[in-house]
Amino acid sequence: MKLMVVDDEPIILNGIIRMIEKARTPFIEIVGAADGIDAMQKLATFQPDLILTDIHMPEMDGLTLIKEIQALNLCNRFVILTGYDDFAYARQALRCHVIDYLLKPINKDELINLLGKIAKTIQDEQQRIIAHDVQMLKEHILFNIQLDDLPLKPEQLHPLFPAPFTMLIVIQANEHVPLVIAESRTAMNTQQMSIFHKMYIFHSRFLRQTIVLANCESIPTDEELQLACDAMFDINRKQANDYSVGVSVQKKNIERMHDLYVEAIAAMLFNRYFSSNLLTFYQPASEHDHHHLDHLVQYIEQSIDNQLTSEQIEKDVLSILPHFPGNTEGNSKLRKQFLICIGVYLQRIGLTPETIWGAHTATNVFVSNSILHTDSHISEIIAQLIQYTRTTRHHQPNLHTIDKIVAFVEQNYKLDLSLDAVAAHMHMHPNYISMLFRKEMGLTFLHYLHTFRLAKAKQMMQENPEWPINTIAEQVGYENPRHFFKVFKKFENITPGQFRLESSSF
Repeated sequence: MKLMVVDDEPIILNGIIRMIEKARTPFIEIVGAADGIDAMQKLATFQPDLILTDIHMPEMDGLTLIKEIQALNLCNRFVILTGYDDFAYARQALRCHVIDYLLKPINKDELINLLGKIAKTIQDEQQRIIAHDVQMLKEHILFNIQLDDLPLKPEQLHPLFPAPFTMLIVIQANEHVPLVIAESRTAMNTQQMSIFHKMYIFHSRFLRQTIVLANCESIPTDEELQLACDAMFDINRKQANDYSVGVSVQKKNIERMHDLYVEAIAAMLFNRYFSSNLLTFYQPASEHDHHHLDHLVQYIEQSIDNQLTSEQIEKDVLSILPHFPGNTEGNSKLRKQFLICIGVYLQRIGLTPETIWGAHTATNVFVSNSILHTDSHISEIIAQLIQYTRTTRHHQPNLHTIDKIVAFVEQNYKLDLSLDAVAAHMHMHPNYISMLFRKEMGLTFLHYLHTFRLAKAKQMMQENPEWPINTIAEQVGYENPRHFFKVFKKFENITPGQFRLESSSF
């Protein structure tokens, strides 16, 4: 943790720093500042978790320093150092929401005990921030919400994933079985220590998925990963047909986590229909094959909105896939690529093969010995998919539905709302809700939620000028004040404190 000590008396300043260093507190990085001006300059490159500051200093006193730092959101934790003559200032400082004050001369035990308590509070808050950031990351991973819309900056991801490689595991549960939960925390920790540097597990009850994000120092072998899954979830005791497991490749770029999810989904679908193994690892296609896969995905998406006949679809498919070989290996490859294409597309729009073709037919269509050997069968499946999707869309009352969703959001904006939670309440797929917001409202679900919450926050700041910003943040659904500050600054281009000052001047 980082600490700044501000005092205009060098002997006192250096004495406090030595006292803290010898006590081996969690505050490892310590910077001293000779006065308020010096502190502001050093804060340009050093952002502490806590500031200890004297009150009575030349040029800029401690109270002015605290107010300026708070306005710029450079630090939000302060302990003031004061003599008996400055006690009136100390009382005023307490109104600025400082944590505590210490009387000079500084008592070592009192200082170290206070720092220990504050460090524990900071650690607890950091864990809450991590949990919050992981929850936001879940929205990005599952629903492809851009990090900037959350808002979640790439630099916030680095503390979560400090090791060089990151991978994602999707465990899909069938309808009649419970979600996979980590059964043995001890076993999980043991495996985590052996191959995972960091690991995060979250669930989507609506999608019936357990998602594992693993950060690794090196790429684990297939055997190591399978043993880890056995230990964490005891999947080997489950019936083989109850769960499908897909594993993404390991990547160094942590800013596109959704790509890992798509890979894991593709592997999971292949595991479901093609493999008898416990889990399936995503096998990246060659650049040549991926080119045709992209064309097929685009073709399906475009065909949904076009009135194409089955004959035209077959003709177009023949032009898209002319280069796949006709031998057995090529047919297997074609089936796998086609399954990935269909599966990822269905995942996007909230459907499954079983929804369209029925469980028995879907299995027969996608198993390795199925009829999927000719391009005509591919075009037939695409035609059925397009027809089903058109019919479903035709019967969905978009405007009435979006009104219900908006009403639910506006009635529950104070709660910890997520796209997954809204989807569960509305009994709709999250991706369908995302599509509705873009189509009917012209913006994303999260954009609308932030806009509505900030409108309420601005109203509260104007009507209740005495309320702390933290209280207002909680009132409009932001449990973490720092998240509220970031969202407010992103959408309003000023800080909440600056907005309040400008509002009070009118």
